[in-house]
Amino acid sequence: MRYFVAVGEELNFHRAAERLHVSQPALWRQIRDLEIEIGTPLLVRDPRGIDLTPAGRSFLEDCRDVLERIEMARLQARRVAQGQIGVLNIGFNEIAGRRREMPRILQAFRRSYPEISLQLHFLMSQMQTDALRAKELDAGIMLRHRGEKSEFQSFRLGTDGHVLALPKDHPLLGKAEIRLADLAEETLIMPNPRNNAMTYDRLVAALRRAEAAPQVAQFADNENTIMNLVDAGMGVAFLNTSVRPDLQHGIVLRPVADLDLPVDLELTWHGSNTNPALAHFIALAERLSGDEAQIASMIETGMG
Repeated sequence: MRYFVAVGEELNFHRAAERLHVSQPALWRQIRDLEIEIGTPLLVRDPRGIDLTPAGRSFLEDCRDVLERIEMARLQARRVAQGQIGVLNIGFNEIAGRRREMPRILQAFRRSYPEISLQLHFLMSQMQTDALRAKELDAGIMLRHRGEKSEFQSFRLGTDGHVLALPKDHPLLGKAEIRLADLAEETLIMPNPRNNAMTYDRLVAALRRAEAAPQVAQFADNENTIMNLVDAGMGVAFLNTSVRPDLQHGIVLRPVADLDLPVDLELTWHGSNTNPALAHFIALAERLSGDEAQIASMIETGMG
């Protein structure tokens, strides 16, 4: 097709051969074979020169269109391979969704790679793990307990911890310091071990070490449900320190002096993932990760 376009535009075998950097006899044979394959003459040949037949003029326009589309497909394939365009499926949980790290990374990525479609999926951490394993997600932004082993690759975006959520009229709010032993006679609302087994197990272990065995009244799957249950007087509960209850929740958050249960907000992905766009997302997230207060301070002082 490229040979025929050159001949059709030059209407001269000598000039077309020079343009294509091939010999004139080789070019003549290519056009002859093309006409045989198509089954009709494409050129009118006479001693004064060559011209296009009606079929040749039609075929020339189609060849130009096909070659243009081939070039566009080639460039598109290269851009996909380089991670410039494509689709990236990112999971996030409730806590990741409310922290500042996530929108900061997503906004920066959209500015840097506007032709990569970011598909966001709201999933609890355990469900993100299952989706990563099934290759339904490219990466997940989730909470993992410090020191927790994983089959995936990850790095830390931020940190979180746990506080105690109490109804605003609870007697424990009168204490200068709340300890785990103070919860021995309390009714607890706990994270559902079906979906959040690691957090549940570590909270239970911490209570046992403090020789506190409060009664578990109910399990809940998400923090909004937990806050509603605490507000209704169903019990007290542990929440992440990044929680900011709105005015409709009549609850108070207090630290627990002897509860040390740090969790990391991590970007997590499967090491075998070959999506080129993922490498760009990871690199950008690594550049933007770190202590947010330190970053803000550096910006304010002109150091960042």
